[in-house]
Amino acid sequence: MDTHKTAVIGGGNMGSSIIKGMVKQGRAASDILLVEIFDARREEMKTTYTILTSGEIDSSIAEYEVIVIAVKPTDVAAVLEKLSSIVTDKNLLISVAAGVTLSYMEAILKKRVPLIRTMPNIAAQVGEAAVALCPNSAVSDTALGIARTTMESIGRTIIVEEHHLDAVTGLSGSGPAFVFLMIEAMSDGGVLMGLPRNEAQKLAVQTVYGAASFLRDTNLHPGSAIEKVTSPGGTTIEGILHLEKAGFKGMVMEAVKKAAEKSKSIGEQFLLGG
Repeated sequence: MDTHKTAVIGGGNMGSSIIKGMVKQGRAASDILLVEIFDARREEMKTTYTILTSGEIDSSIAEYEVIVIAVKPTDVAAVLEKLSSIVTDKNLLISVAAGVTLSYMEAILKKRVPLIRTMPNIAAQVGEAAVALCPNSAVSDTALGIARTTMESIGRTIIVEEHHLDAVTGLSGSGPAFVFLMIEAMSDGGVLMGLPRNEAQKLAVQTVYGAASFLRDTNLHPGSAIEKVTSPGGTTIEGILHLEKAGFKGMVMEAVKKAAEKSKSIGEQFLLGG
């Protein structure tokens, strides 16, 4: 179990999910600090998890080996400006702000500090996020391991190069919405064929959850998994034929591509001189 003291700046959905996950991991509440400007949110988190809290960033945050920046992208600069005179190379900064590049953050810090940019998704709220991590050159293997343990409090991690993060955003960042849309469509299909709405949605959700779990646990290629479900002349191949005729696979690929391209255009505002 990771015993490093961790400060989380920002108590919104992602910050609170990380704190919830760390507590669930067995982390001592006394080793967790939440910095949150909104009084009501700060008190709610303090009451729920008995963690330490503060309404502002001050010099005491340097005592925390890991500092998670979980604020809106537009607020990252202000946070880093406050941290720049406090943190040293002994601290590890982890950003969960979408689109904010390593070079942008390094330029504000004006010093060599271990820094990791991450891209989680909404499933962090239930501990099942897909989390991509991208470290800067100051991050040691040990620090990267600490970061992975921290972010595994909300799901599963993968290490990627920064130029792949837009693709990650299009795939796993926006991907849950694509899956939600498919579940809604499957549920509607069930209703169309006579199932009550509540039962149709439960079946659709469990079907997608079970299929994803099967692929994760068996590590099969999706094509091989499809073969296991598809019988000659059966119902599944009939449905697949319709999806192929409708261009289902191509539409999903294009959705990921468009979301990734949008991520790139949004992130360009954080590229210094870019």
